[in-house]
Amino acid sequence: MSKELVLVKKRDADATKFEILKAAEALFAEKGYAGTKMNEIATASGVSGPLIVFHFKNKQGVYDAVKKAIIDRGLENVKLTMPGDSSTSSFLEHFIASMFRFYRDNPTMLRLANWGRLEGDDAPWPGEDEWHHAYLERIRKAQECGDIRNDMTPLNISIMICGLVHIWWEFHNHFLIHSQKEGIKNNVDDNYYKQCLSFVLRGLLPG
Repeated sequence: MSKELVLVKKRDADATKFEILKAAEALFAEKGYAGTKMNEIATASGVSGPLIVFHFKNKQGVYDAVKKAIIDRGLENVKLTMPGDSSTSSFLEHFIASMFRFYRDNPTMLRLANWGRLEGDDAPWPGEDEWHHAYLERIRKAQECGDIRNDMTPLNISIMICGLVHIWWEFHNHFLIHSQKEGIKNNVDDNYYKQCLSFVLRGLLPG
């Protein structure tokens, strides 16, 4: 088989898997794992059931691949935008900004996570540890240099930052209603982001 034909087949396979995962992500977000049937994924993706099984083995394989694809989107964003030798304050700003973008641009992630908890699935998502590692190492180094207070563990710092972002997007519409009642009607997301950044910087940076 020629190299060109191999590349064509790989592109075709990648395109097929993309369509399967796109359809499956929407269905799992709408119905959860238990409520989604393989034939629904086949219909929504336009890919036959046997071909889905060929690529992913079973529904669990599709589900795991969907979660990994979502995490990969987040990791790609981190790798493209993670500052190199910049200041700790710039790193913390990047951390919050990248999480904010990820939650904003991946609403199905929250729905999948909520369904998972309802269905008793609390296991880390494929690739999640790599994502956490990228931030934990940077936090640990900043603590060693005295740039971040060291009376908190890197994991707890990461959890607190993620929590600030998560709670905003988890109950986004609910908080928008409250913001409007408080007279905050314009740039609500941007205002919350800036105040999160100020809150974290003042809480973590020495002095």
